[in-house]
Amino acid sequence: MSDNNRDQRKRFNRGGRKDRPDSREEVKLKLPELPAVSCPLCQRQIFDVSSALADPNSGEPVHFDCALTKLAEMERLGPNEHIAYVGRGSFAVVEYRDRSQTLFTIKRKLQFEKEGAKYDWRLTMQKRMGI
Repeated sequence: MSDNNRDQRKRFNRGGRKDRPDSREEVKLKLPELPAVSCPLCQRQIFDVSSALADPNSGEPVHFDCALTKLAEMERLGPNEHIAYVGRGSFAVVEYRDRSQTLFTIKRKLQFEKEGAKYDWRLTMQKRMGI
């Protein structure tokens, strides 16, 4: 019976760790370098480019907080209205219905980035991340 088990291990490669090669080479991919980028709104360096948005005029990356501040200056907000990010480069003016700020209504949508535009700096970042 032990001979039968030995044959199965050879046929189905169930030898365990002893049959694995000992030397494994780690392959390090060469990532594209990201140049230092500064925000055109505040002139400070952007360290986290993954959270940056594209400036609607120039297409250059801007801080998320700078984009939010710029929209807050342009919009007149009511007493219960706030600006919230809703995704894909757009914000919305929302009005909360209760104090816990869980129920809200979207009053109007504010498009910050050009919809469907592809930017070189974002493509470089995606290649770096392997997306």
